[in-house]
Amino acid sequence: MKVPTIGEGEDPAAVVSFEMEQMILPRLSGVHIPKFIAVADFAVQPYTVMEHVAGNSLLAYVDRLPLPFPTVAELGLKIADALDDLHRQHVIHLDIKPANVILRPTGEAALLDFGLSHHGKLPDFMQEEFHLPFGTARVVRPSLAKPPSDAVP
Repeated sequence: MKVPTIGEGEDPAAVVSFEMEQMILPRLSGVHIPKFIAVADFAVQPYTVMEHVAGNSLLAYVDRLPLPFPTVAELGLKIADALDDLHRQHVIHLDIKPANVILRPTGEAALLDFGLSHHGKLPDFMQEEFHLPFGTARVVRPSLAKPPSDAVP
C-alpha cells in the first residue's frame, strides 16, 4: 500500500507522481507488473493498493558486483522481457533502477513504481508540470520535449 505524504512544504512533483501511478497501474496487467487492487483519491486520504511482489530486488546483486557475464545476460533478458511487456501496454517506465526490479521466485522480473512513467494514451502530467529532469539522481528522467531547433545532434 502506498500513501503519499501531503502537506505544506511537500514536493509537488511527488503528488503528481503519485497521481500518475494511480492512473497507469490499473491499466496494466501481466506477470511483470504488480496486480492492481484499489485506489482512493485526494478527497479524504489517497492511497494505492497493489500486490506485494515476492522475491528480491536487483539491489541484492549490488554487493556481488561485478557479476559473471552469464548472470548479467540472464538478468538482462529478464528485464528486457519485462520492459517489452510494459511497452506493449503503451508505457515507458523511465525509472528503471535496482530497487524497482524484483525477481519473482518463478524467475520473471517484475517492475515497480510507475510514478515517473509515461503512458502513450494518457496525459503526461509530470512532463506538463515540471520541465526539469526528475527522478533518482543517478537515473534521472530526461525531458521528453523536443530539443531546440539549433541543438547539435
